[in-house]
Amino acid sequence: MSLYKQAHGYLIHQRDFSNSSLIIEFFSLEYGMISIVAKGIKTNKLLKSQLQYFSPLKIQYYGKSQLKTLVSINLLDSISYDNIIEKTAGLYLNELLHYSLAEFDQTEKLYCSYQKALSQLGKGKLTPILREFEQELLKYNGFELNSNPSISDDCWIWIDEQMGITEASKDSDKLCTHSDLINFLSHQSLDRNEQKRINRFMIQAVDMSLNYKRLYSREMLKTLTSVRNV
Repeated sequence: MSLYKQAHGYLIHQRDFSNSSLIIEFFSLEYGMISIVAKGIKTNKLLKSQLQYFSPLKIQYYGKSQLKTLVSINLLDSISYDNIIEKTAGLYLNELLHYSLAEFDQTEKLYCSYQKALSQLGKGKLTPILREFEQELLKYNGFELNSNPSISDDCWIWIDEQMGITEASKDSDKLCTHSDLINFLSHQSLDRNEQKRINRFMIQAVDMSLNYKRLYSREMLKTLTSVRNV
């Protein structure tokens, strides 16, 4: 019986492990997130050339400990984004996953949502693509969004860590109206002002779900899109 395991998925994050090695976070269809040490990959040009962000990969690895060891990488399809905004958006998706995924969680819906978002970058408006993925991520993180039937549609709302979606009690807490959220969740077309308000709401929701970790890729996106909320 082979000691090697095989998985299909995407490179999400990498960091130095030694002078010649990397630790990679691999988001797989079969096993969720896997942490793998790629020994000697920095000096192995052929192997390193296969390790690409946003492209579907097939890997082989082994190991009984939490940190696995990479055996091989096969690049199944090379996907790249020439536009810096699209590339940064892809890095934003990766950063969200990096801070959210636990080792070996079964995450098929989130995996499919990530794959769909990658395939849509550059083919449609960026904001709806990111918002749709964020919805699935929030659900994975235990922050599934729902409207609150006790709140009137025209009321302003915000998100409380204990109470969830609630009516805003002061101007500084106003994120969007309840009707904005209802329309967003039902996939209704939003006008410019509604979209801006939903963007504020989703930024707050994502930040809360990630314990307010700094998202560098989102900061880059804001700069690249001329202070638009993304």
